[in-house]
Amino acid sequence: MLRAKLLVVLMAAIVWNLSWSQSQKPAAGSAASASLAGVVSSAAEGPMEGVLVSAKGAGSTVTVTVVSDNRGRYSFPRGRLQAGKYRLATRATGYDLADPGVVELTADKGAEVNLKLEKTKNLASQLMSAEWLMSVPGTDEQKSELYECVGCHSLQLPLSSRHDAKEFLPVLERMRNHAPPSSLRRANVFLPFKVKLRPEDPKLAEYLSTVNLRSASDGKWQYELKALPRPKGKATKVIYTEYDLLRPDSMPHDAVVDKDGMVWYTEFGRSFIGRLNPRTGEVKEWPVPPRKADFPEGMLDLKFDKEGNVWAGMLFQGGVAKFDKKTEKVTTYPVPPEHDGVMTRTGMVSISPTTGIVWFKASQDLKVHGLDPKTEKVVATYKIPPVGFYGMEVNSQGNLYLFGLAGSVLGVMDTATGKVETYPTPTPGGGPRRGDVDSQDRAWFAEFYSGKIGMFDPKTKKIQEWAVPTRWGGSYDLVVGKNGDVWAGGMHTDYIFRLNPTTGQVTEYLLPTLETNIRRVDVDNSTTPPSVWVGENHQGKLAKLEALE
Repeated sequence: MLRAKLLVVLMAAIVWNLSWSQSQKPAAGSAASASLAGVVSSAAEGPMEGVLVSAKGAGSTVTVTVVSDNRGRYSFPRGRLQAGKYRLATRATGYDLADPGVVELTADKGAEVNLKLEKTKNLASQLMSAEWLMSVPGTDEQKSELYECVGCHSLQLPLSSRHDAKEFLPVLERMRNHAPPSSLRRANVFLPFKVKLRPEDPKLAEYLSTVNLRSASDGKWQYELKALPRPKGKATKVIYTEYDLLRPDSMPHDAVVDKDGMVWYTEFGRSFIGRLNPRTGEVKEWPVPPRKADFPEGMLDLKFDKEGNVWAGMLFQGGVAKFDKKTEKVTTYPVPPEHDGVMTRTGMVSISPTTGIVWFKASQDLKVHGLDPKTEKVVATYKIPPVGFYGMEVNSQGNLYLFGLAGSVLGVMDTATGKVETYPTPTPGGGPRRGDVDSQDRAWFAEFYSGKIGMFDPKTKKIQEWAVPTRWGGSYDLVVGKNGDVWAGGMHTDYIFRLNPTTGQVTEYLLPTLETNIRRVDVDNSTTPPSVWVGENHQGKLAKLEALE
């Protein structure tokens, strides 16, 4: 009996000693295993969770970002930052960083740098468009008009103005005539035709004049500015890498990963196809010859054929472009002349896995054209219903899914006959914009207006929906990862949404840069965990997200 008691005591002591020993080891991600780490805190909160901490080396085009945990600790794993001098930046709405100065990292040891944040004096400069929509008074109908005003700039611009209703009308008319490939950095891109004010624009002008700074004698808005909460829990376990492109005013619309891990992108504001090598940070671009000299340039949808060549929609240039990866030659294919007009936009491209036919959509002319790359001729042209179809994807049978942004329907086109069947979203006015097709030929899509994620099952002919937590999120596109997670991006936020369809849980990952204006989303399934890529359309960068759990 005594021996048994002694054995129990001895075992307990061993377990205690092992536990104590483990507790003394540096935690994963601590300074001993990191190149740069520390604690983020403020006088108002103490240690702060959910603060994005970015490091960019002197002369570098690459920025790496991590997020502080529930102890306020941030940590860059070894290998993510090379030896050298770095500038640090933070993103925490409501706070500014007290500049820690230049941080120098050496090859043989990490650095411990604690960061202090101070309450900001300019909250408005840190708000996303979704947060402006949360803040402004008004009905959902009034805010829905504002919701459309983020293609070229954030909502801070009109809400910081001092125009009255009469002064707003010529501003609105000018805005209506800007082409979609416009931004504050490239503000002189106009439509090739004249657009008049809409009947509802006087009401919009009146509303804007009541929520801007026109009547603010003290220079402050007459309503509380509201901010979304910082990331917590799972949303902090992530690493971001941002790559600067060749020009600050670059507008990477679609960013897509090929089988070799190269990231290809379309320039929304210019006629270029570009490529990023994530291993070296090298960026290279190839010009696409314009077809219409007096029309806006710019590219949109990007797809790969079986040989890995790049195909892209040429928007107002009225055609599609092919980039041959072996010869680096660009060839353009026009819309058939009888179908080409001043309002023609060829944004979306899909390639049949069964026939190799390249399908491209002329949205303003309500046509879908099928190009045979072997003969270089358009072999089919189909008229589509006038329900505002925007995105387009192809399934394993070579048939097309059409996403009805304006009509809030999902269209299925039989490419042998051109027949289209439509299915409304369960949420009225959902607004399917762009999406993806999974291995079961189910069509997944982002609902731009309802902020939901939808899925059409071709077997049941039914649509299922999942809600995204953030109101006014502006989900634009999505992609299905290899583990079944669905990733979407928000135009009105800087969030990447991650949906687990089984549980319905949505995790919102906040990107490091304000007003990214996310469009296309892609996933690199060759990495573990999968890497998610987006173009920062208003910031001239490509961004990679690596979720750590």
